[in-house]
Amino acid sequence: MSTAKKGFTQDLPPQGGYAPFQIARTKLRTLFTGRLSMGIFVAVNVIGFPLYYQNWKEVRRNIIEAKSQELATLPILYAEKDRALLKHMKRLRDIEDDVMKDFPYWETGTLFGTPIYESLPEDTYIEPLPMELYTYTSLRDYPIHFYSHLLT
Repeated sequence: MSTAKKGFTQDLPPQGGYAPFQIARTKLRTLFTGRLSMGIFVAVNVIGFPLYYQNWKEVRRNIIEAKSQELATLPILYAEKDRALLKHMKRLRDIEDDVMKDFPYWETGTLFGTPIYESLPEDTYIEPLPMELYTYTSLRDYPIHFYSHLLT
């Protein structure tokens, strides 16, 4: 034990002790006084509000213009979609006529001569189901969301 204590010296506090801890609050430097802060606040609001209002009016005008453009083009887009759908349905009827030409009792657009919708007038338009539009196509040509539930 005497050999271990030879080279060891204990750290002690300096003579006279450590300096006292500073526990008093350090006051921060004030950048702006209350009046200057209120003056800046008023100046920013007086200048900023008209600029904000002008920008708000322009943004509102742009929103109204975009909505007007959308409302003006929607009827044209719907008409084009309906036109393409009717052309496709006519092609399907022509294909059905060609496929069923060897069957003398087959009438196109009916189920063995009976109208599909008996309770509706003849000139009533019925929107076809998406699967009906792909009647004469292969499974590879179907859109994936028609049969994706079968893949999982």
